[in-house]
Amino acid sequence: MKKIFLLFLILSLNLSFAQNTILWTIKKEGNPNVSYLLGTYHQMGNSYIDSLKTLIRSLKSSKVAIFENIDTGENLAKYLNAREENFTYKQKLDKNHLKFLEEIAQKWTVPISKLSPPELLLKLQQTYLETQCGTVKNSDTFKSFDNYLIKTAKQNSVELVGLESNDLMTSYINQQDRTDWKDIKKHINLWLDNIKMKRDTDIHCRMAESYKKQNLDYQLDSECAESLMISSRSAVWLPIIEKNIAEKNSFIAVGYAHLTGKCGLISKLKLAGYKVEPIYNLEE
Repeated sequence: MKKIFLLFLILSLNLSFAQNTILWTIKKEGNPNVSYLLGTYHQMGNSYIDSLKTLIRSLKSSKVAIFENIDTGENLAKYLNAREENFTYKQKLDKNHLKFLEEIAQKWTVPISKLSPPELLLKLQQTYLETQCGTVKNSDTFKSFDNYLIKTAKQNSVELVGLESNDLMTSYINQQDRTDWKDIKKHINLWLDNIKMKRDTDIHCRMAESYKKQNLDYQLDSECAESLMISSRSAVWLPIIEKNIAEKNSFIAVGYAHLTGKCGLISKLKLAGYKVEPIYNLEE
């Protein structure tokens, strides 16, 4: 079965040749603009982001901030909650898994009955990261890297540009191969067990630890597997990004996986004649 989500694909990346940063500058000869490209780790609390002073300064100094989706948070919850309820999950899960799922979902802003099977799986993976991998602290007011940056941009009057709507974003999630209950049930059970038993953290939290240390390998010379969630979306985003960076100082923040490999945004921008260079020591 093909991987349903690319969220955990990057766990398998070889980290032996790391670029010790998550932030890059974008420049082009003859163009005075300086833009920034950030690879985010979506489930990361605001305390980590606040520690990266260079990153925050880069965002505040930009004229426009570009994100995968700027309509997340409360608006995304409203969008999902407008759906009709579907309680199929109650018939698909055994009693023990169902009981535990309903326990952990009590504080979710979107109930289980409003989520498709792929969306439920993604929510469980996010819950695992938050609860088992230390990406979000109890003191954090934001659990999402992207949402916190969006709030910071708004507070500093930085223009916002979204690459996708809620409708398009959820359609990508639900267009993956084999996403009905028959194929996805075992994966949902697996992640429920991972959360309940706090298991396999050495495997599933490896990427979170590498990210926090900025010990990442972008594998810029590696071929990319064709995927709807990563390479296809990056290709659609590229013209929008290029238009903005040509016109004004821009801050682009998208998932780290979209920067990797020959199909990633770093490689594609270099091919377009841009000089893309890492920024180190982001805590300064």
